[in-house]
Order: sequence, then C-alpha cells, then structure tokens
Amino acid sequence: MNGTIIGLQIFPILLAVLGIFSIKKAKKGEFSEEYLNLDQSKMIQAIACICIILHHLTQQVTGYGVVGKGPVTLLNYIGFLFTAIFFFFSGFGLITSIYGKPDYMKTFLKKRLPTVLIPFWIINIFGVLLNVIFYGIHYNRKEIFDNIFGITLINGNGWFIVEIVLLYLLFYALFTLIKNKDVALFLLSIATILIIVYCFYNGHDPEGDKHWFKGEWWYNSTITFIFGMYYARFRNAFDKFFKKHYRGLLIICSILLFFAIIASIYVQKRFGYYIEDPYFGRRSSLITLIVQSVSCIIYTSFVLLLSLKLTLGNPVLKYLSKISMELFLIHGYFIHRIFGDIKLNDILRFTLVLVCSIITTAILAPAISFVVDGIIYILNKKRLTNDTLENEIAEKIRAKRIKILNRIAAASIIVICAFILYVTLGRHLVAQREFNEEYAALKEANIGDRVLFGRFETIISKPGKERLEWIVIGKDGDKIKLLASQGIAGSYYHQKHEDITWKKCDLREYLNSTYFTDMFSKYEWSCVCDNADVFTLLTVDELYELYPNAEDRKLIVTDYAQATGTNANRISKLHQWDMKGYDSSWWWLKGSNKEGEITAPIVEIDGSIYENKKYVNKPGGAIRPVLYLTFGD
Repeated sequence: MNGTIIGLQIFPILLAVLGIFSIKKAKKGEFSEEYLNLDQSKMIQAIACICIILHHLTQQVTGYGVVGKGPVTLLNYIGFLFTAIFFFFSGFGLITSIYGKPDYMKTFLKKRLPTVLIPFWIINIFGVLLNVIFYGIHYNRKEIFDNIFGITLINGNGWFIVEIVLLYLLFYALFTLIKNKDVALFLLSIATILIIVYCFYNGHDPEGDKHWFKGEWWYNSTITFIFGMYYARFRNAFDKFFKKHYRGLLIICSILLFFAIIASIYVQKRFGYYIEDPYFGRRSSLITLIVQSVSCIIYTSFVLLLSLKLTLGNPVLKYLSKISMELFLIHGYFIHRIFGDIKLNDILRFTLVLVCSIITTAILAPAISFVVDGIIYILNKKRLTNDTLENEIAEKIRAKRIKILNRIAAASIIVICAFILYVTLGRHLVAQREFNEEYAALKEANIGDRVLFGRFETIISKPGKERLEWIVIGKDGDKIKLLASQGIAGSYYHQKHEDITWKKCDLREYLNSTYFTDMFSKYEWSCVCDNADVFTLLTVDELYELYPNAEDRKLIVTDYAQATGTNANRISKLHQWDMKGYDSSWWWLKGSNKEGEITAPIVEIDGSIYENKKYVNKPGGAIRPVLYLTFGD
C-alpha cells in the first residue's frame, strides 16, 4: 500500500479511539446502569453519524468500491449498517415514550416535527444560497420552494428526514385513532413494511435532482425501525434475555456479524440493486435487500450488547451528539458541492470534509436550536385563563374540539398514506404484470400484428393513461419495429417558418421529450432500444414500402389528441366546411436531414403522400410515432 492508502486508515482508527476514550466498563457480573438512556443513545448515534460521513467519503474516493483503498474500502459497503442505528433509536424512542408517558400524544406533533423539520429546512436554505452565490445557479420561485421544503432534495441526505417524518405521522395517526396500543404498534409495523415494499418497487432516480423514495438507501435499513419499536415494547424481556445469555450472545453475534458483512459485500458485488433486467433485476434486488436487512438487525444487536457493558462518556462525543442531525445533513454539501470537483489528495479530502462539516455545523447549530426552541415554545404555549365557571366550560369544549380535530387529522393521514401507497404500489404491480403480457406477445408477434406497449393519454373522458396499441412493421431476430396504430398527439413540424432539417426540427425534440417517453414503465424501458432517439417517424420511402395502398395510410387520431388540438376531419365535416367525407387526419412524416426545407412531408386525409404541401409551422399535424424494441431469451 502507498502512503496515501496507509494514511486513510487513520480515520476509522481515530474514530475508534474517540469511542474508546473515557469509556467505562461495567464491573464483572454487572451491566451499565445507563444502558439505552437518552445520553448514551445520542452518543451512539453521533458515532454512527461520523461513520456515515466516512462511508460517503469512501464511496467518493473508491468510485463505489471500484478502486481499492485498503481496509478503509470496507466502509463503502457497510454504510447502511450505520443508518440502521438511526432507524432503531427512532422506533425505540417513539414506543418508549408512548408506553411510558400518558400525555405524550398531546404535544407530539408540536414538539417532534419542528425538531426535525426546522433544521432540515434551514440547511436546505444554506444549500440554495450556496448554489446561487458560489455556483451561479438560478432558481425560479417554484424551484426555491421545492428545494427549501424538501419537495426536491437539493440535499440528498435529506431523504432520512422525509422518511422519518412520514413514520412520525403514521405513528401519530395510528396511536391517536386506535386505543389498543399493541394493535396500533402492529399496524405501524405493517405500514413500515409497506413503505419498504413501495420503495423497493420504485427503483432509482434518473440523473439530476433527487426525488422521494427512489434508491435503496430509502429502505435497506428501515427494518430496524420495527426492531427498535418491539425492543422498546418488550424491553424487560429483551434485557433479561441479553443479560442472562450475555457472553454466548456476544460471541454468536460477533460471528454472525462477521459473516453478515462478508455476505453483504458479496451480494452488493454479485447482485445489487442496479441490474435492469426485468426478471433477474428484481430477484437480485430482493436477495440484496434480504441480506442487508438481516445484517442490520445483527449489527444493531451487536451494538446493544456492547452497550450493556460499555458506557460512553467523553466530552467530544457528548458535543457531537447534540449536533449529529445537523452534521448528517450538512456534510453532503462539502463532499459533493464544495470539494466534489476539486482534485485533492484523499487524506486531505477526508480531513477537509470532516473539519469543515463540523465547524460549519458548530456555527449553524446554535441558531437552528434557537429557532427550534422558539417555534416549539410558541406552538406549545398555554393559554392564560381565569378560574371562572364559564372559562372552565369553554376550555372543556375547546379540549373536546381539539380531540375531535386530532382524530380527524389522524384519520386523514392514514387515508392519504393508504391511498398513495395503494395507487403507487398498485401501479408498480400492474406495470410488472402488463409488461410480462407485453413481453410474451412481442416475442410471438408477426409483422402486421397489433400489440400493446406503454400507456398514454388517449381517451379524454377516462382518468389516467390507457394502454397504447402498436402495429408490428418490422422484425429481425430479437429486434422489433412498431408503428402507433393511431395518431396520439399533434404538433407543428417546426415552430418557426424557416428551412429546417429533421435533425434540428422542434417535432423531433418534442417527440423525444418526457411527454412521450413517460409512457413507459421501468420494466418496459428494459426493452427500448438504446438509440439516439427513443421515437422517430416514418420516411416517405418507408411508408410507400409498408403501405403501397393509400387506403391503408389513412389515420384516425385518438379522442385525447383531438381534444388537444390535433387535426381531425370528422370535426370539419360536422361543421360542414369540408364535405369530402373522410374521417381520417393528415399526419407528419420524417423529412430529410440533407438540407433544410420550408415544407415537410405529410400523409393527407385520403392517404395520399405529399412531400412539400404543408409548411413546417403548420399546427395540428398528427403524430404517429415509430418505436424500436429489443428483447432476448
């Protein structure tokens, strides 16, 4: 190993020293009296936070494990274990409080949400200012709003806040509506599993902005939230079991953790979450998720066992524990935005990110804490009342109304979350089933057959998108060429009245915009050919060869296309200013790329082909896209 690689190992070593410094070991036969109290829990999370920073840095310098950097490379593969600690203590804290504090729910939302949302929003403002001032990025009002309030994640690490707030809201709703706490706990566990399932099917973000519930980090350690809840619910039993079998459990857990880490590294390399094959991709992701989820529970149990005997207590950890959430949110800016594109020695990069992140957090944290405390005070400030009978009656009525409103709010949260989960998860399951049907039909299809592929708005009276019909116009081995059976939209060929080629025309750009490409599910995308253009149009020569008879070239446009301005001769006939009797529409063909022309080729309503009849800026021409697919065994 060279000097840089050797030097990198100092960072996990220093972290270990930080954890061990001032640690207290329980006497033989005894256990820590401070086990799982608030201070200890927060210091464990502070260590996990530093580990997450080192994990992100290691991902950067190793290219996600491609370039070995010695033992520190291990951190590239085990970041999810440290996130599991945060989920465990979140679940543990909620259930400990709801079972131990009779009035916990009365102020839960007014105290808990500001504690996580205010730092999140303030640090998002920091990110927006960073981009505007130092990187010259311009935002419109909507983009500023979305970035600050987390609709779009300007800070990729903000995903944890979004998910934990969702879990808080579900917790509040279930425990408000359901009197039996054990039933509410069970339902919250089911809801958490459904979130994991939803994220699993939601896939990954495209390049660019980060969006909600896209990526395996949203769910590969969430299982410990459930573990934390049940540990809190049955803490006496867990503690008794751990203490009774401590030595054996510690040995077994250590061995299991060793093999769990090896298994986690193996499945990430061998399977992972990024295989796009519609069949093996899902299987590979599931294998990886199962191994990582089990590893999270083993690792968390190992940390708990250590905590039974060891008590953290050094002042550095105590300080970091107070700012760990802000540090978690802030460090990403230094890794990716500030130092991301600067060429630095790896040791210097690690040092600068850690030092700058901690210093910046130390500066911002007091201001954030001041704002959070102020908002919590305002939200929870008690109204001054006198002791008259009238005021006592009024307060009882007010309390009753608040209780009703809380139940309505809780029910609304449940209904909204259930509806969103049903619609989105149902969509994924339906999409997979539809793709399996489409895939089988495409493999058996012959030229001239009609097949379904993708979903597009075609019927204006029906909500949502309809399945889109195509005609097979070419097949060569595992490649297939499709032509839309109807005109699905309308447009001009080019917005300006000027000579233009197909390559530079507006219609080509429009045809390959997200308006059209969003018709495919992620399963269907696996079959779309990797061409420069997803969609194209037929050329004049292709159309003559495909349909020599003009009658076969007549085109009907969809109901939705007509309603959005695409030409349709039926409407013309209805208004009696065209009595030719055709019910078809004229549609665009692909023009030449050799030289620009002021006109573009079309197919007229009677099926005739004209190469220079319509000016390029003529609106309303029907669009009949061509799509190339590929599929294998």
